[in-house]
Amino acid sequence: MLKSTDNTLTRDIIAAQGHMMLSAKEIQDIFIQATITARYLYHNTWYIAKTNSYKDGRIEGQNNVGSYNKGRWSVDTTNNTLSLEWDGYWEDWTAIGYKVNDEFMFFDEDSGKWRITLILVEKGILPI
Repeated sequence: MLKSTDNTLTRDIIAAQGHMMLSAKEIQDIFIQATITARYLYHNTWYIAKTNSYKDGRIEGQNNVGSYNKGRWSVDTTNNTLSLEWDGYWEDWTAIGYKVNDEFMFFDEDSGKWRITLILVEKGILPI
């Protein structure tokens, strides 16, 4: 079972540690034509998901228990936020990102609570 303390972090904690918020361009650079591996917590269970994010804003992902979904990603260049909107039952959200060591952490735009950590970004579209 994955153990992580990401879920105890907030945007305020990360900012106070001196980590800088990602710009809209940095977020776009991460998501354009990439395969991304991320960890997240849902209903007290940790998951790993791999997603393919395309230049045209499409995204598709599958987590470690086989749940698969498609949707759209977008970046608001005014607020420097990332939005994921899924076609199915995966949660939609909008978040602000920070580079923390070699990972990218995203925090809910409104509450400041941790949402997801991108642990690996590979350029190009790979099998998920």
